[in-house]
Amino acid sequence: MMRKPNKQSKGLQYVMYGKHAVFSAIKNKNREIFNIYATDSVYKSNQAIFSNHDINIVDQNFIASKLNSDHARESHQGIIAIVKPLNNSDIMDLIEKSGHDRIAILDQITDPQNIGAIIRSAAAFGITKIIAPIDGTPVENGAIAKSSVGCLELMQIARVVNLKKSIDTLKKNGYWIAGLDGSGKDKAENLKNVEKLAIIIGSEGKGMRRLTQESCDYTVSIPISDKVESLNAASAASIMFYALGNI
Repeated sequence: MMRKPNKQSKGLQYVMYGKHAVFSAIKNKNREIFNIYATDSVYKSNQAIFSNHDINIVDQNFIASKLNSDHARESHQGIIAIVKPLNNSDIMDLIEKSGHDRIAILDQITDPQNIGAIIRSAAAFGITKIIAPIDGTPVENGAIAKSSVGCLELMQIARVVNLKKSIDTLKKNGYWIAGLDGSGKDKAENLKNVEKLAIIIGSEGKGMRRLTQESCDYTVSIPISDKVESLNAASAASIMFYALGNI
């Protein structure tokens, strides 16, 4: 069975894969979807979700041929979508003039699956705003969408040219800055009542860059067993978001 595909538009696009990612994209009115390809079994099991979309019914081999990594070919769950990346938010769109707020900042997180996992954790704890530098952060892609398990659709993401300048903008608008650091002196639980807080997650191994770290009002460490060297960035972020989030 082949349904008429949507007309594709020019510009950036990528292949999103996995049920949670694609179903969440379908539900997001701000997501532009050019084409959806699904196996017959996936289509028949989820017809209500597809009610307002034309679906191309294909086999597993066709879907695998559209994906460019072994991980994607092994985890597509019988569905892909050709989508346009979400619009980049302006940092001023993220700023709350008053009241309780949390923003996550990614400093040189380069692994797409880590980014997706961080997005999922942020959403789980009520944080829906992310700032990331354009330089050193991968563009929105299928691996990020899949790892976020649909939570990418909940996010406002501002990709910025100058992270230090963006942090300064947050400070001028009443935000305090807390950076996750293995040698940090502050405890997360002591910051829970800070009204407007931006939480910086640095890269694994190197952590925050020097200028980013110097911008912090607080540096927070997570106590762990001395038998374990460190947590990965996504795990550490999840703990921070739980301690400092909006739920």
